[in-house]
Amino acid sequence: MIGKMTLGRRQFLSGAAISLGSIATAACSQAPAPAAPGPAPAPNTGRTLSPADLEDSLTGCSYLGCGGGGSLAEARELIRADLAAGHDFSLLDVEALDDDDRVACPYALASLAPLSAEFEQRLAALDGRIEMPVLNAFSLLERHLETRFSGVILGEMGPLSMAEGLSIAARLGVPALDADTVGRATPEINQHSVRVAGHSLIPAAAVTPFGDEIVLTGLLDTSRQEDVFRALTVVSGLVGVADAPITGAVAKSDGVLIKNSFSLAMRIGAAVREAKSAGTDPIEAARLAGDGYRLFTGRVGPFDWADRDGFLAGHVDIEGDGAFTGQTMRLDYKNEHLVARIGNDTVATCPDLITLVDRASAEGVNNPDFVAGQAVEVLGFKCDPVWRSEAGLAVFSPRYFGYDVDYIPIESRMARRR
Repeated sequence: MIGKMTLGRRQFLSGAAISLGSIATAACSQAPAPAAPGPAPAPNTGRTLSPADLEDSLTGCSYLGCGGGGSLAEARELIRADLAAGHDFSLLDVEALDDDDRVACPYALASLAPLSAEFEQRLAALDGRIEMPVLNAFSLLERHLETRFSGVILGEMGPLSMAEGLSIAARLGVPALDADTVGRATPEINQHSVRVAGHSLIPAAAVTPFGDEIVLTGLLDTSRQEDVFRALTVVSGLVGVADAPITGAVAKSDGVLIKNSFSLAMRIGAAVREAKSAGTDPIEAARLAGDGYRLFTGRVGPFDWADRDGFLAGHVDIEGDGAFTGQTMRLDYKNEHLVARIGNDTVATCPDLITLVDRASAEGVNNPDFVAGQAVEVLGFKCDPVWRSEAGLAVFSPRYFGYDVDYIPIESRMARRR
């Protein structure tokens, strides 16, 4: 959504003039309006994150991003710029929140598909652009609610998605929670754990890169938030969003947030780093750290994609090698990978995680940045249990995305293949 920033639901426009990646090394030209006076942030500021922690988390998110969640390179640049500017990063366990604290979830909506030259020129002609609309949206929601948030809920576990949440928290001087709303990256706002748990995502604030401010206070149906904010991306290219202004008591409730997801990303990234240092297989180390599965190995073959209604939709074929010689895996994606097949055999589907990993760098490959002949592996990981519930599958099963395939847990599918 970058991935929910990307970022599909939460995704940045890689290479566009309004993307964070292009402005990360400069200070924002227009700072967010100050929040209205309200309660002070929670006194528990969490534990400090070191540069190594941050780098590990970004690498880990390239695995959890499932091909979405924004560019890893841009995420690194954003964090480097914040560190150079003297910002401190901290992480707070959800259970450390006081019941009456308030937290919210910031992210950006856009398409992963590159902009047309004509549209880029049109946007470039507009003056007074806001360089970090998500930060402005977070502050706008604070002003609307006349409160100050005690922490930031990470939108999703995609590289740039997660980095932006960390950056917003650091710039505001509050901790990021060791939790997000998906446990991976995902295409739509509808795949939002707070919503699935039965809590409202509104009021929600949105700010375009051109200073337009919108506060959404009512919806006929909860699914309309995706439609309303997605429509803004059509005329703006990107929109910063802040939603799910929940209390600490709600945040701590079971099934509302995907807890310890940042710690998981950091653990996967650390495993990759340590394996590289030891000269062992870093992709296998990542698989073990995430309790995942090796689904396929090969080289990138034919692929196709298009910008469909604000989403990057397409497929990529992987021509097998090694144990998979003579076989072809097809990955279908809508921003993020949704279905993996070998021939006519479905190997894995959403909401479980499907990740394409570059063998040379041992980093997740963002859609559609793969190239023909690239040596890759495909890993799969189990999704958070919330997505296997009836309410979770209602918005995150393959049938929700139009596939004539039932969801079967990845561990069950893999057991059948042995």
